Amino acid sequence: MKRKIEISLLVWFVFLGVVSGIFAARHTPEPSWWPLVSGLIASIVIFSWYRIDSIQKGFKRTFWLSVGVIAIAPLAIPLYVVQSNESGFRMRAVGRVLGYFCLLFVACVIGGLIGAFIA
Repeated sequence: MKRKIEISLLVWFVFLGVVSGIFAARHTPEPSWWPLVSGLIASIVIFSWYRIDSIQKGFKRTFWLSVGVIAIAPLAIPLYVVQSNESGFRMRAVGRVLGYFCLLFVACVIGGLIGAFIA
């Protein structure tokens, strides 16, 4: 289940890139509702991953960490990974998370190039 969520988030970022690329290529601004909707969907998917991962690890989620995962995921997810993994496995887990963040960035850029090419 976690892998499906990770893949769906990757696909979502490609889609975000495609939409942004299309708007940029046409020199039109994105609709004002688009950042809100896209951010909400990304937050839901990220929180779903966080919830499933913490249940699998038996990690007790705190209120503030849950809020952080929704509000500032790029900072809160590495913090969660450090707290939820045993000593000795933390750096490897943080490295995987940072690698996944880089993959999301690359997916968004590729989506933007595809969107610019389509438009």
